[in-house]
Amino acid sequence: MHIISGRRGHRSRSRATALWAIGVVLGLLVTATGCTASTTGTNPNATGPQRYVALGDSYTAGPLLGEQWGEPVDCGRSRLNYPSLVAAALDVATFVDASCGSAKSEDMTKVQKAPLGGKAAPQFDALTPDTDLVTVGIGGNDVGFDGIVKGCINLLPFPLGDAPWGRPCITKRIVDGVDRVSVKIAEARPKVDAVLAGIRERAPEARVFLVGYSVALPAEGEGCWPTVPILAEDIRYLRDKYLEMNRMLADAAADAGVGFVDLYAASVGHDVCQPWGVAWVNTVNLDPAGLPLHPNVLGHRAFAETVAAAIRDGRS
Repeated sequence: MHIISGRRGHRSRSRATALWAIGVVLGLLVTATGCTASTTGTNPNATGPQRYVALGDSYTAGPLLGEQWGEPVDCGRSRLNYPSLVAAALDVATFVDASCGSAKSEDMTKVQKAPLGGKAAPQFDALTPDTDLVTVGIGGNDVGFDGIVKGCINLLPFPLGDAPWGRPCITKRIVDGVDRVSVKIAEARPKVDAVLAGIRERAPEARVFLVGYSVALPAEGEGCWPTVPILAEDIRYLRDKYLEMNRMLADAAADAGVGFVDLYAASVGHDVCQPWGVAWVNTVNLDPAGLPLHPNVLGHRAFAETVAAAIRDGRS
């Protein structure tokens, strides 16, 4: 079954995007060998923060969004991601992007095997005593949310068997009265706590902002099967779990005394079911460019405005 987004129907444009994506992947396979974060260099005339370090996973890095830079390339750091845009908006002197696709909390302190085999330095290596601004987006991969959502894809609207053959995925998520996703969210909390404590230890003078996750699935309603082939019952369940994860992150930030940037509230109405130009997250194909169920360039632009506003408002 071929699943389409319905956003743009021009085959030539979709074909061009697919070819472009293949080229990017081939390039990653060839060059994914480095082990350093990405630094823009120093602007001695800057009027903003002197050293801004961005930490996080693929929601931060922006894989496949325009030019990918830094080593290893398969971390998927884009010059169009929200940290890059925040650095420009705040007129940062030195910007270091240490984010990497698939990162978990543990990858702050250990070498990470990036998605295509490259080795990424521990993200905390980018932190220094003179770092005065840090943003971090982490926790989703500790919960395993990407895999949880993919496990709810259903190619049929009627129950012939377990997902993807029509039965709701919720039957596998709640077993004997225990919500396994809620358990994973609770287990991720001390890992996020450790990340925030580690940042404070290594960059004691920095203003720190934990960035939550934006809307992916619709914040209300029953979804848009088959454009996004997830049943209404599962849409409602996943939405609740997504909110639960963001509440966990907000609580962790409050307890650590750092700022929390609520991207979810800022992105309601821009979910995966919306048409191109309105959606801030990609659907299940590669048109427009970007990973499925990840923020697109419009999302990163909007997130940059929200994050920069939080920093200017001094919420940390």
